[in-house]
Amino acid sequence: MKKIFAAITAITFFISALSAFDWPQTELNEGSISSDFAQNKGGLLSPSMIFSDPAEVYNVENGHLLLTMHSNEDEGDFFPTALGTSVIIAHNDNLISVYANLDDESLEKTETSVPKGQKLGSTGNTGWQEVHSSLEFQILDSKKSSALNPKVLMNRLENETAPAITKIMIQNKEGQFFNLNDTKFFPSGMYRVYAKRDAVIVPYKTNLTMNGVTVDQISYDTISQENNKIYVSGKKKYTSSDVYPNSELILLGEAMFSKGKATFGIAVQDFLNDTKQLTYIVTAY
Repeated sequence: MKKIFAAITAITFFISALSAFDWPQTELNEGSISSDFAQNKGGLLSPSMIFSDPAEVYNVENGHLLLTMHSNEDEGDFFPTALGTSVIIAHNDNLISVYANLDDESLEKTETSVPKGQKLGSTGNTGWQEVHSSLEFQILDSKKSSALNPKVLMNRLENETAPAITKIMIQNKEGQFFNLNDTKFFPSGMYRVYAKRDAVIVPYKTNLTMNGVTVDQISYDTISQENNKIYVSGKKKYTSSDVYPNSELILLGEAMFSKGKATFGIAVQDFLNDTKQLTYIVTAY
């Protein structure tokens, strides 16, 4: 995406103050998303939200056209992904919206100024996706070299499916796993805490507590880049391999289990503030 970020620095524009973005597709429901932002995509944190069904695609907010890419002619360095035919639009506050996997023949003629709600085209099969003919949508912050979860800017979907927290696993520095559903007695030390990964849903926030005190939180609302690595932030920066050690697990955070008995709490929250919680009485030796 070097071309995208070069283009944004070359364009100066004035548009109205940022308001809530529209969704890029209409008639959305609980099942309209096939892959959430920050989902595991080939072992990487995906900056994309991928929709479920073929549809017409619309601009989410007033902006200016940066460029249109065709047939995988530009693969990004910032986030490695093959977007296919795409329309890229710059908005206020250094934000950029990316509409990928579009059908070439459906692209609408777009002037430099692109109003909110303007039709851009229809989805196609030009990108590299597990789910074909569906929109791959991104919101990028060009100033911070980061990607934002589109749900931060969009109106909330009704009846959003809350993330579940099942199969809680903890992993020590030696790589040994313990299943907290089966084992409540294990060596003391620092552990990474994982839950079973859902193939679609990614939590908005996770929170770990020890005896009622928060020890780590992760917000899956921003993916940032530093030193050619992408990460989400908790008490430290967690990279793709930290978050997804394999295809089955997702990171909830890190916790120190000191010697003795403790009450260990896990909470997972979605964008509607629906929170799922688990509590374990554990003993470290």
